[in-house]
Amino acid sequence: MTTRNTTHAQRVKIIEWHLTGKTLKTIAADMDFNFYTVRKWWRVYRLKGWDELVPRPPGPPPNGALSEFDDLVKYVALRLKLEHPAWGLDVLLLHMSRHPSLVGKRLPKRTALYNYLKPFYPRIRARRLRVKRPKTQNVTVNAVHQCWQIDFKGNVQLADGTTVKPLNVCDELTSALLAGILHSKRKDQQGSVSTRDVQGDFRTIFAQWGLPDRLRMDRDPVWVGSTRLEWPGVFLLWLVGLAVIPIINRPHCPTDNAKIERGNRTWNEHVYLGNERVTSQELQQSTDQAWHDRREFLPSRNPHCHGQAPMVAHPELRLPRRPFTQEQEAELFDMQRVYSYLSQWEWERKVDTTGCISVSNFNRMVSTNHIGQVVKVHFDSETKLFIVRAADGSELRRFTLPIISKEYILGSGVHNP
Repeated sequence: MTTRNTTHAQRVKIIEWHLTGKTLKTIAADMDFNFYTVRKWWRVYRLKGWDELVPRPPGPPPNGALSEFDDLVKYVALRLKLEHPAWGLDVLLLHMSRHPSLVGKRLPKRTALYNYLKPFYPRIRARRLRVKRPKTQNVTVNAVHQCWQIDFKGNVQLADGTTVKPLNVCDELTSALLAGILHSKRKDQQGSVSTRDVQGDFRTIFAQWGLPDRLRMDRDPVWVGSTRLEWPGVFLLWLVGLAVIPIINRPHCPTDNAKIERGNRTWNEHVYLGNERVTSQELQQSTDQAWHDRREFLPSRNPHCHGQAPMVAHPELRLPRRPFTQEQEAELFDMQRVYSYLSQWEWERKVDTTGCISVSNFNRMVSTNHIGQVVKVHFDSETKLFIVRAADGSELRRFTLPIISKEYILGSGVHNP
């Protein structure tokens, strides 16, 4: 069975042939169309005439779906759908009802919401197009602070209802556990650990241990921006600007981060279990003490420690490889490194029915002549602009993004798109 989509010329031919006496079944066979498609256009002509055969222009109808609703309702609906493409209409409406900016506002029904979002589906699905990312070579680690491994331990519950999410960091050469920061949330609180929270955590960690050369991580969106690696998140760009090379593990391969995964298990068995009735502050103190003891006193099974505690086997752990202070952060951070890193990416996007594409949740007009076509986007480190090119290589548009700035990445004067 072939597609049901028809052009104006094909619709006209269906009517003309049927008017000359051809049966709808014969027309469908001759034109290689579904019978019901042919019958549909005959009925449309019979009821409404020739004008109704003209295809409607792409995009929403002139009045616009949800035109009777507050503009903020449309904005939040589209923004949530772009951020969570897998959400269905019921889930979307549930989260819209909880959104603080929509309190007291009338929300649409499922059908109206679907009609509004439907023209944007090409843009939403375009996120699944190919993305070219920088390739990072794995190097043999032969010095402390040359590479760290980082990971979140899964949520655990305390007796008072508090949810705790531990962030652990270890040195890859020695397996020395450098930091364990607990993020706690009471049962009456909402939200989760954000990228800015993690950025603050690592400012504290870097101040104590200095900057590593590399940071190995899994595909947690808090680190990398999205699990599909469609766009480098703020945390990645921040690391790059500080000359810390991010190493992103293969998907579904926890063995790439084996040492910090073992550290997570150690935290669960030696810190959490038996302490479920303490407060989150007391659990943080226990974590700090446990990691200190393992670095300073307890023998390690890591072959580079030769049965000694990491600090005993490698006293250079106490010395930062590259010192860091928050006062010096702006000087240490170099946007040119960020520009060079972005230039190694390439994004494919499909132009939606309005002639726009979406890059990092920002809409940018490209060309109404290229609706439905796939274009390529890359960053030019010299002009500091994103360049959009058609399939034949011709340039269509150049644009900037407000998030590609030192102020935004460092977190001062944060812009909320």
